[in-house]
Amino acid sequence: MERHWRLGVLLGVSVALLLAGGVALAQTLGVAVDPDCFVCTPRADWPPSEGQFVTLVFSGYATNDRLCGELLMEEVGWGEICWEPELPGPPCGAGFTVRCEDLTVLWGSNCGPDNGNDGAVSFSASNLAPPAVHGNWTWTLWQEEDAEVVAGPVKATFRFAEVCEAEFVPEPGSILLLGSGLAGLAGYTTLRWRTRQ
Repeated sequence: MERHWRLGVLLGVSVALLLAGGVALAQTLGVAVDPDCFVCTPRADWPPSEGQFVTLVFSGYATNDRLCGELLMEEVGWGEICWEPELPGPPCGAGFTVRCEDLTVLWGSNCGPDNGNDGAVSFSASNLAPPAVHGNWTWTLWQEEDAEVVAGPVKATFRFAEVCEAEFVPEPGSILLLGSGLAGLAGYTTLRWRTRQ
């Protein structure tokens, strides 16, 4: 009887972990960043080359709701940006680069209804952004309808640095949840198989 109780608890915990990991991975609204670190662009190097800008790709959004985002540079934030409904279908995205001379943030997006969805993001100076700050930047993305959030928020973190160095990035929690659930199910199956012998 005690063995069956332990098997039941192991099965229940494994299923809960699998469900939690699956829900985390199946989240519809998403934002991906590439690369996770970038450096400023000298005027002589314009347009920016690889490693001098960061690209965000937005996916899983509804085209009839406003898509909104906000950037936080360390502790420095700037106002939210929203794209009106009738966006091009997913994915669309945005990009950021910084001029070395004055640390002006330049950004662009192909999410607006008049920009099309050809994948091109052209950079222009933003009147909203204060001068760039070295450190971790966070982009928050959400969708809203009639000023009410209907999806998200989801976040992507990247780094603006003087020099980009490779850093260890830990596995996402959702992958760990799924792995724990699968390991628990394997343990449950093994115990169940042993009790039948």
